[in-house]
Amino acid sequence: MLKGIPPVYYFSLDGSITSDHMKKSLSNLKVEKYEQVSLSKYTKDNVNEWKDLIIDRRNYSLPITTAAYAITVLEKLHDWYYNTDEDRLVLSRDTIDFGIIDYWDFTWETIEERMPYDWDCFLMGFENVNYIPFYLHQILPGHNFTIAMLNRRYVKKLLRLHYVDGKYRLVNKIANKNFGFKSGTVDYIIPHCGKTYCMPLFPNHTDFFPKKSKKYLLTKACRLSHYTWWRNQRKSRSLDELFTYGKVNDDGMIRKVPFTEWVKTLRDASN
Repeated sequence: MLKGIPPVYYFSLDGSITSDHMKKSLSNLKVEKYEQVSLSKYTKDNVNEWKDLIIDRRNYSLPITTAAYAITVLEKLHDWYYNTDEDRLVLSRDTIDFGIIDYWDFTWETIEERMPYDWDCFLMGFENVNYIPFYLHQILPGHNFTIAMLNRRYVKKLLRLHYVDGKYRLVNKIANKNFGFKSGTVDYIIPHCGKTYCMPLFPNHTDFFPKKSKKYLLTKACRLSHYTWWRNQRKSRSLDELFTYGKVNDDGMIRKVPFTEWVKTLRDASN
């Protein structure tokens, strides 16, 4: 199913179970090229060694781990842009549930053929606390990043926006209230800085998040929506409907995410 996918670079801590999970999954799927990008270089434990890499750190108000992830991603993009001649790459978290591929009735080649000509970023894994459109669509304000394909033109733009002489600009003026007007997170940097199209192809896996945490509940809610769609509802839609938006039946291809209700239930149970 993933034959022909560009090189996959996934971010994980050295020696983690999630790193092993990604390596085994990508190998089983016959992905030709994949590589772990270590998240162990920049951590909260050695923050004094790298904090000066953030140009605007006095104005940076997100968690240290968020900054560390952003720097790791941007550093990898810089290395990729200047040291490879690849025209596209896939960036991924290390918590992807690839099992949903069993319910696809198309190949990666189909995806490539159907991509709009003006794309910068193809977000094929994301979560949203409200709802998920199960068709190709332009990015919505609340989408975060799980796995995405980027082209070389877009990577150049991201470096222009965030990379300056070996350091990183993580505080930028944005208008997206969903991100608290804060730009310095990979959930904003990767998908929200260009022409991004989205399709919910890969959910996160619940196995890798602490149960009863909000992140676990969000992952579970979105994953449930994914499997309900791909198992039960996909067959009633044509391939053309799946790869277009602005249709009269778009509303019928959107699933509500029960995250808010589950959080309320958890809160009520703890009171």
